[in-house]
Amino acid sequence: MRYAFELMVVLRCTQQLLLRLRQFGDEPGVRSTTRLGDWYGNLIRMGNRHVLLFISERSRLPVMIPVRHVNRLRSSFPDAVGQMLTAVGVPAEAIERERSEMSEIAFGRTQSRSLLGSLNDFSLMARMHFVTSRNDPLEHIAATWLRRRSFCRLMGPIRALSRER
Repeated sequence: MRYAFELMVVLRCTQQLLLRLRQFGDEPGVRSTTRLGDWYGNLIRMGNRHVLLFISERSRLPVMIPVRHVNRLRSSFPDAVGQMLTAVGVPAEAIERERSEMSEIAFGRTQSRSLLGSLNDFSLMARMHFVTSRNDPLEHIAATWLRRRSFCRLMGPIRALSRER
């Protein structure tokens, strides 16, 4: 595995999401240059709502994007990550630095069973939240996860964004 020479984020998607994104190419030979690492993604269905769920490799930070933005993923993904980082209190300069490193997006298959397990846990939590609170916006669902104690122990990599490189 080689590291990217240009600024890039790698989205490692489930087979279901790769088909939805029409990404049939070979595995990228690069790793993300972002502080939060590669992002793992899946398509989840909650009734008639379909969303893209991504989690950060290093922090397990969840990001949800409406499936209608799938064609604009190159712009909507950095926006959604920026909103979640703002929600957890990361300084604006660090968010802008992270977003600038997401200028290019590469797609690949998932590689970590541990991260797939976390992705499945978040999917189940999203479905359960949807059952109990159907009208909540996606941002509210993800913000609810951030308040959970189990997520608090994963905040180290997010706080590291605030530090200089």
